[in-house]
Amino acid sequence: MASFEGLEPVFGEVVPERSDPGSGLLRRCLFHVYASDSFHLTVHVTDFISGAWETILSVSQLDDMRDTVGIGGSWSEFLDYTIASLKSENVKLLLGDHSASNESARLVSQKAKGMPRIVVPLKKMADSSAYEAMATLSLELFRSFKRKEHLQGETSTSAAATEEEKDKRDATHNQLERYSSGKLDFMAQSTDNRQDSPAKQSKPSKRVPAHRRTRKRGALLQDSDEEDG
Repeated sequence: MASFEGLEPVFGEVVPERSDPGSGLLRRCLFHVYASDSFHLTVHVTDFISGAWETILSVSQLDDMRDTVGIGGSWSEFLDYTIASLKSENVKLLLGDHSASNESARLVSQKAKGMPRIVVPLKKMADSSAYEAMATLSLELFRSFKRKEHLQGETSTSAAATEEEKDKRDATHNQLERYSSGKLDFMAQSTDNRQDSPAKQSKPSKRVPAHRRTRKRGALLQDSDEEDG
């Protein structure tokens, strides 16, 4: 079933335009579009001085508006188009006759030039209701600002943590590169030293002449005649 559940509030600024040109300078207004419950969409527009305008659209009323605008597709697609139009730069606040006791207005928006227009009729609010609408807009705008600030803080913290982790990885990588480079240089130097050093050669032993060799094996035997003589 179609509903406005989960719809994020929309805030915007708009310059009013009046049908009678001689009505003087008009103040800029802020508008606030939000789901007051799952089945109703509330629109408030105010300049915080002269008053506020309001409309409350049910799911069925917005569905009827889809037929009037002439946009096909599903309910969710039309709702997305409506929200995108309100967030665009093509938003106008058209005021009625200034002399009317119950002044009416229309909030007109387009997603882009040449595309279908979303026209939301508005009615001037009584003073007490207008003050409440202004207070609600101010409070919700502040809450929206704080939420975005919190999200930006989380994003910044996450980005800083990611950058710190990247720096650690880079430092480790550089250390490994320096270690590997030093090790290779040492190995290359050791190889060069071994190639430059003369190989140790064993000196050949000198041969002793036969006549100078000492006979050690056995005693010399003399003739028996010499022993007798």
